[in-house]
Amino acid sequence: MAIIVYLVLWGICLLSVEGRYTMCMADRCCLRNSTGAWPHKIELYCLGVDNIPVVYDQSINILTLEESNIREFTGDSISLYRQNITDIILSNLKNLVTMGSSAFKNITGLQSLYITQAISLKELPADIFHDIPKSFLVLRIKKANLNKIPDLSHLGSLTPMHTIEFEGNKLFTLPTNAIKTRAEQLLLEYNSIFEIQNWAFNGSEIAKLSLKGNYLTSLHDHSFEGITNLLSIDLSDTAMQILPTLGMMSIEKLWIENTPSLTKIPSIYSFGNLKEAYLTYSFHCCAFHFPAKHDYSTDSIVQANIQTIQKNCENSRISNEVLVNPTMTNWKTDDIDNYDDEFFHEPAKSTGNLDVVCGNITPITKLSVKCLPRPDALNPCEDIMGFYWLRLCVWLVGVTALLGNMVVLLVMIRKRANKSVPRFLMCNLAFADFCTAIYLLLLAWQDLQSSDKYFNYAYHWQTGVGCKVGGFLTVFSSQLSVFALCLLTIERWFSIRRALYTNKLTFPSAVKIMAIGWVYSLAMASLPLMGISSYSTTSICLPMDATQLSSVCYIFTLLLFASGAFVLMLFCYVQIYTSLSYETRHASGEACIARKIFILVGTNFACTAPVIFFAFTALLGFPLIDVTKSKILLVFFYPINSCANPFLYTILTTSFRRDIVSTFTKFGLCSNNEKKYKVIYSTQTNNTHRVTPVHRPISTSQQG
Repeated sequence: MAIIVYLVLWGICLLSVEGRYTMCMADRCCLRNSTGAWPHKIELYCLGVDNIPVVYDQSINILTLEESNIREFTGDSISLYRQNITDIILSNLKNLVTMGSSAFKNITGLQSLYITQAISLKELPADIFHDIPKSFLVLRIKKANLNKIPDLSHLGSLTPMHTIEFEGNKLFTLPTNAIKTRAEQLLLEYNSIFEIQNWAFNGSEIAKLSLKGNYLTSLHDHSFEGITNLLSIDLSDTAMQILPTLGMMSIEKLWIENTPSLTKIPSIYSFGNLKEAYLTYSFHCCAFHFPAKHDYSTDSIVQANIQTIQKNCENSRISNEVLVNPTMTNWKTDDIDNYDDEFFHEPAKSTGNLDVVCGNITPITKLSVKCLPRPDALNPCEDIMGFYWLRLCVWLVGVTALLGNMVVLLVMIRKRANKSVPRFLMCNLAFADFCTAIYLLLLAWQDLQSSDKYFNYAYHWQTGVGCKVGGFLTVFSSQLSVFALCLLTIERWFSIRRALYTNKLTFPSAVKIMAIGWVYSLAMASLPLMGISSYSTTSICLPMDATQLSSVCYIFTLLLFASGAFVLMLFCYVQIYTSLSYETRHASGEACIARKIFILVGTNFACTAPVIFFAFTALLGFPLIDVTKSKILLVFFYPINSCANPFLYTILTTSFRRDIVSTFTKFGLCSNNEKKYKVIYSTQTNNTHRVTPVHRPISTSQQG
């Protein structure tokens, strides 16, 4: 076995690209001249050793131990290398349990320490870094099981540290005064930190702080208070619900990506020098762009301060005098990767939120902040409706559709003994349009609540139950309505074109076919709840997500179904009209048949054709209108059918007017005069020769 290990080491030596081995020894160690990250240094590399070997007459600069069985690392272990050693690398030491408190004592030239995958290392001595030299700049302890951070107050006391990293350990909480150090980067990524107590970093001077990948479910108002010179903070991939802003006035870069639990962003005025923000939701960037709408009270205070400064400038009569707030400072740093010893520069005075010069007070608008993800076509920085007139129209259409279809349902259900196919289909059509009315009113109510400040409500609305219910209702109702209209048109076509035939659409057949329509509509409305497209894509809760192939196929199916239904209805109505005789079409008083057919086809065309056309162009990658204008089609023109259908198909018909009078009479809502009118109206109807309207099947006597 020893021979095999020896040969493997020789192979590693010969194939190494980072350095050139100069000598390999029988105790599984090699010496090489480093030419990679540390040029002109001699490295002692040992693989799978039980003890640190002794090498005489060699100036060892780098000590690398990989997959070793060492259980304890003490100062005596490397006593021979104290004078020249600069870097220590301990990799995959699964048996390493303890490190001596004096392990790095009297190592005057130590610059970096790397400890990775030491799964048995749970704690370091509190004073292990007390005697660390001034030259020490990099500390990385990754993927160990440390449950506590040692005392770091001696790190960076003379020269600021470049990097301090405790990634992938088992840290659960950062108590008060847990960390005090000076470092360019402090990386505490992918631990299990769920709580950061108040003043946890008190007395620290840190340029970049990263807590990415932790839980952070318990943050306090002063969790980041006490940090000076903080320029960048990364809180991505966490479960944080609030973002403390105390101690954040100096930051220039903010990362909160992939953090869906943070539903509300603090005011932009809480970040005095922010230049770049990488957030989870695009509507949070809207809050940065429109600070007055996002936080009106704070913005009012800022505007009041501006007016006060203007008055002071007028009173001082000193032109071009710069007024600054001496309590607010902005620290600058060089690139964090350049390893410049002096990355903390002298503070530059700044007003934080204002560039103030007497006679020229210029607020730093939040449009200057680079914020991602940017508001896009699907989620622009606007209210749900977008236009004031559209808000009024949606209320009008929604209320009219709700009342009209409710009346139809009440009258039709009362006549349940009359089980005719047209009545059954009209009930289904009225129920579908009633659901559309509920969707419109739900959308209008949410728009009323979030008017002028929608981005404050966007998360709870678009990802909440309300938007899912609204989206489900509109897809279900639109598909069921189209299905019922098609079936109603086919029934009329049979009644007129096949009036003398017996194989017409029967009531049991209509029920079975309509059941298929219900199953189809429910299935199509449920797919976005299962991950195929999404109702949370836009504020109007329609499945407009086309990022995946399945979503594109889903939207294409909806459009194809609507297109096919319209073509079928147009074909049937044209045949119905052409089937009437010339005398019937041109007789006095009967020309309304053509007008009714034109209205039925025209309303469907006006409501569906624009939506289908622009949707197809968007799917093909050539959107002709943005979401702001598409809302006019989707929440106004398209739902007009739901408002018009009960009048075109039911309420304006003669038979329905008789049903209304009968219904009111049954419930005692008609006066004696109304009852007399009912008798006279019925008599006149029976004695007057009338051609049957297109919307009702021709009776047997009329067919003869």
